[in-house]
Amino acid sequence: MPLAVAPEPAADTRVSHEEPLADNQPVQQEPLNEAPLEVAGEQEESKTSVNTPKGTQQLPDAKKVANAPTVSKLVSGALRNVGVYLPPALLAQVKDAVYQERTTYADLLIDAFETVEDKQIAKEFATETKLTKSGMPRRAPRKRGEAGIQIQLRLDGLQVAWLDEKVAEFDAPSRSALVSAVFKLYIQSIQTSHE
Repeated sequence: MPLAVAPEPAADTRVSHEEPLADNQPVQQEPLNEAPLEVAGEQEESKTSVNTPKGTQQLPDAKKVANAPTVSKLVSGALRNVGVYLPPALLAQVKDAVYQERTTYADLLIDAFETVEDKQIAKEFATETKLTKSGMPRRAPRKRGEAGIQIQLRLDGLQVAWLDEKVAEFDAPSRSALVSAVFKLYIQSIQTSHE
C-alpha cells in the first residue's frame, strides 16, 4: 500500500509589509485579516492615546491651516473683506449714498476721507473734561463705537494699513468707530450741500 503524503499547503503569494521585493522596494498591501470596524476604531484610539502624552492635545490639520497666512495678505493688491459695524440709522444713510452715487462702500469711504477734514475727525474722538464745584476736572467717558450692523469693506492690504494708521492717529477706539465717524461727517456734509 502506498504511503499517503499530505499535500503541501499552497504558498501564500501575498507579500507582508516587512518583506521587500527583489529590487528592495517594499510593497504596501492590506493585511490578510482585518478586524471588524468597531474593533479597528478601538485599536486606533488606543494607539493615539499611547503615543501622545497625557494632558497634551494634538492640533488637527484644520487649525494648522487656519494659522497660515492667507493669499490676500501675501499678494500685493489683493482685496479682502474688512468688517466694520455701523449704527442702523447711519447704515441706512450710507446705503442710500452708495445707491445715489452708484459706488461701493470702500469708494464711498475714500470719498469721505477726502471730503472730511482731519480736525473734524479728531474732534469726534477728543476727550472732554468738565469742571466740578471743587475745581477738579472730571473726564467725560470716552466715545465708543455704537452697536450696529456689520458691513464688508473690500480693501487691499495698503488700504487696511492706512486705515489702521488713522485709527491710531485719531486715537479712535476701533476701526468701526472711525469709519462710523467719517461716514457720519461725510453724510452731514452732503446733506448741508444739498440744502
